[in-house]
Amino acid sequence: MNDVVITVGKSKVSKWEEEDKYYNGMIDSVAGPINIKARRYPYLETTANLDPKSFIVKTDVPIDGPLTILYLDGRSDAGLPHTRGLKGIALPVFLLWQPNNKTIQHEIVHLSQKQYSQRWWAWYKKVWNFRPAVEEEFMAIPLRWRSRRRINPDTLGTPYTVWQDRWIPLSVFLSETEPDLRYCKRGFWDIKLRQWTWESPPGWSRTFGSGFNDEHPNEIAAHWIDGSAGKDKQEYFHLNPV
Repeated sequence: MNDVVITVGKSKVSKWEEEDKYYNGMIDSVAGPINIKARRYPYLETTANLDPKSFIVKTDVPIDGPLTILYLDGRSDAGLPHTRGLKGIALPVFLLWQPNNKTIQHEIVHLSQKQYSQRWWAWYKKVWNFRPAVEEEFMAIPLRWRSRRRINPDTLGTPYTVWQDRWIPLSVFLSETEPDLRYCKRGFWDIKLRQWTWESPPGWSRTFGSGFNDEHPNEIAAHWIDGSAGKDKQEYFHLNPV
């Protein structure tokens, strides 16, 4: 177990954007227009009065702290918790009054994935047979699907991945006219047959369960470790650490 210090802070948004270019990067992405449209409300810190404080969290993943939590207006990024930069956690302000340790653990995993990317990808390849997709593979996905991909701040850098050297999973917006970050669906591009399918590939559900929107090993791992996927999968990471 590792101890990591987390501080509740303010005014980190511009620094995070310099580090990860989460918002500015959308401008040049083929999926930029729909993602910008889905983020209708400005990305803003909460106006609630916060007393600066720090606390310690125990985690099983490799992590370099201290980390910073910034509470956002609940409408920013549809109120979805996420990570920014290498050490930032962005949470909707309602979690200030309803703290959720599972959410904190989930976001710590995502920061570990960013800080120790090579270790995580070596683990994904060895244990799950997941690897980053090469440009030739993901550019073969029809534009109609690539342009609807939900951009996820927790998977920046390697948004396209390949499972079993054949399938590229993607989470895409259900609506092109009224996109909503909370309403997306996972599909798969079959590299071998060069076709899109909504059906999970053979062996996927047996390995990863029935989570309908875990389209990336970063998200799958975070849900396993935070306990959302069940105690057996949480224990798996205790026995097979990254």
